[in-house]
Amino acid sequence: MASTAAPIHRLSVEDVYRMVEAGVLEENDRVELVEGVLVDMVPIGAEHAGALVWLNRHFTRVDTKAWEVRVQDMLLVAGGYLLPDLTLVAPMRRSTLPATAHLVIEVAQTSQARDREKARDYAAAGVPEYWIVDLPGRMVQVHRHPLDGAYREQTTFADGASIEPLLADAPAVDVSALLG
Repeated sequence: MASTAAPIHRLSVEDVYRMVEAGVLEENDRVELVEGVLVDMVPIGAEHAGALVWLNRHFTRVDTKAWEVRVQDMLLVAGGYLLPDLTLVAPMRRSTLPATAHLVIEVAQTSQARDREKARDYAAAGVPEYWIVDLPGRMVQVHRHPLDGAYREQTTFADGASIEPLLADAPAVDVSALLG
């Protein structure tokens, strides 16, 4: 007897909102919607939280009207949404969710493989610059210049290095200070 694959029922962002309204998901559940499939996110640890606090303080100290900082906020992508740790986005109305960003940063304590997979989603969303802060590896992987769903440039910055974001007025990041 030939077996057939069971159909997969893809969800939309609106379906996820309805699941929260119905009590199937809690409002604070840490899930991402990837190609229509809900994916659980790993809980964050103390080092992860500390690096995120450092990044938030670092970027919010800049007084600019050109961009705003969002922390663990939804970013709409094809087939769903992601919850990047930090994004720098164009200013928008409070009732609007971003579908792209100037810069996306993911902090990885145990999620390096998953965060590398997200590069294609961010590139496809036209995010010009994507960073993975690899805490155990003590480095930052910087992906730049998306084209056809992939980044054309990937550079690794280690302790002692400084990263100049592509975004005008965004302050340089001292990798040693970020990694603690």
